[in-house]
Amino acid sequence: MTVNFNHSISRLGTQAEKYELRQAVFGRDDVLPMWVADMDLPTPPFIIEAIKQRLNHPILGYTQMPDSMFQAIVDWQAQHGYRVQAEHILLTHNVANGLFLAVQAFTRPGDTVLIQPPIYPPFYQAAELNDRKLALAPLVLVQDQYQIDFVEFERQIIDQSVRLFLLCNPHNPAGRVWSGSELRQMAEICIKHNVIMVSDEIHSDLVYEGFQHTPMAAISDDIAQHTITLSSPGKTFNLAGLQIGYAIIANPQHRKTYAQTLARAKIADLNLFGMVALQAAYSSEGRVWKRKLMVHFQTNIQYLQLFLAEHFPQVRIIRPQASYLVWLDFRGLFSDHQALKHWLINHAKLGLNDGESYGEAGSGFMRMNIAAPKSTLEQAFRQLVQAKSAL
Repeated sequence: MTVNFNHSISRLGTQAEKYELRQAVFGRDDVLPMWVADMDLPTPPFIIEAIKQRLNHPILGYTQMPDSMFQAIVDWQAQHGYRVQAEHILLTHNVANGLFLAVQAFTRPGDTVLIQPPIYPPFYQAAELNDRKLALAPLVLVQDQYQIDFVEFERQIIDQSVRLFLLCNPHNPAGRVWSGSELRQMAEICIKHNVIMVSDEIHSDLVYEGFQHTPMAAISDDIAQHTITLSSPGKTFNLAGLQIGYAIIANPQHRKTYAQTLARAKIADLNLFGMVALQAAYSSEGRVWKRKLMVHFQTNIQYLQLFLAEHFPQVRIIRPQASYLVWLDFRGLFSDHQALKHWLINHAKLGLNDGESYGEAGSGFMRMNIAAPKSTLEQAFRQLVQAKSAL
């Protein structure tokens, strides 16, 4: 399979959020967008071909989800040592949607949901928009990697009477791959206090060499009985526009409760092209594509590291252990977050994810998406160098 990840592809005129929302998000439409977590890289050609083949049939009607699609999920998850039964899989429209559904299924208005900031904004929204309370167990930055304060983690559960824990595994925005021992310790605390765990594992395929993704539910049968796993091929294969998601739930009562919540929202299946794309992605070709993609990401991260070391040594890179999202610590360059935003947008003309949207712990940070051709990074670096004069 020949792959050229450095070929630039224009997304203008395709209604791509990353480009269309620049004026609304940044106040100007000439920033280089490196924010929304999809890729400025092609969706794999074997997935496009599978969709084209389906389009050879002229009717796009109601579609039954085939057993082969559920088996594709079972086989794909086995790569992570996760033994899944097809009947444990329920379909959602994406992972964020799955988080909201889990909050609705397993808590009631006024209940408390635990999260670990800095964290992907929908983790906050899933609780707040459903009239739930939030308990915060902030991660601790130690030598450029985040660690879990287990004492604070358990204290929050006890003091706030937490009912549900939303875990990001691997972590977004910092790309931390939690070890099996860290996951087990969190799980043991949650089980001790009767807290259901929801594990967002959408970045689990995008783990760099030297690290290993461990699904929370794969650690033990007991932990699996307390865990709802959420995943999707959307990040790995650049399929966000097809709205693909699924939940894996071993506990029959939890599965029934979640299925009832899905039914109340009339969610049962994927859309036709989501079903086709998932099966094409979760294939032997998908495994080859993923390996090549990770080499490209690794190269881009190294390029970013070298650039920062030479031109902005005050900026610390929280090197991701997974994903194409890079968490950057600008606190050595700016003491004021608003000044940082102004400089990036109006002088460097870069559109990055605002660190404060990930919670107070994100003040002074920005998230950069490096899932792009090298030419995009080169342009970003030129703009940052030119913006030095405004510091």
